[in-house]
Amino acid sequence: SAYNFIEARISADLRSADLTLARFHVLVALAKHGPMSQQKLADQLLVTKGNVVGLIDKLSARGLVERQSSATDRRVNLLRVTPAGRRMVDRILPRQMQLIANLMQPLNPREATSLKTLLKRLRAVDTA
Repeated sequence: SAYNFIEARISADLRSADLTLARFHVLVALAKHGPMSQQKLADQLLVTKGNVVGLIDKLSARGLVERQSSATDRRVNLLRVTPAGRRMVDRILPRQMQLIANLMQPLNPREATSLKTLLKRLRAVDTA
């Protein structure tokens, strides 16, 4: 399918940075929206909280994300992208956007919009 083709090309590019697509989505979400709870991040990425824990463990081990207890609720960990994580996003995101633009280039604007909508729906059912 088109989704698998595009995902494979994007994932191959991310492998050069030793990242999976799911881990990159975590970094981008935290860089874009700031610190958030594991539950909020799970809701944002349309995955389970359990999936988020595994992703954060891997990113935390590499120093790209850190857990911080909430000032208002000690039971809640806030997840925050580290400066190293932000640098990773700043370096890779433009390359990813260019790669996606190149993959979409053969489509006319209406087709590209349709494909983006379909890919969003497919991604919503894809778990981490």
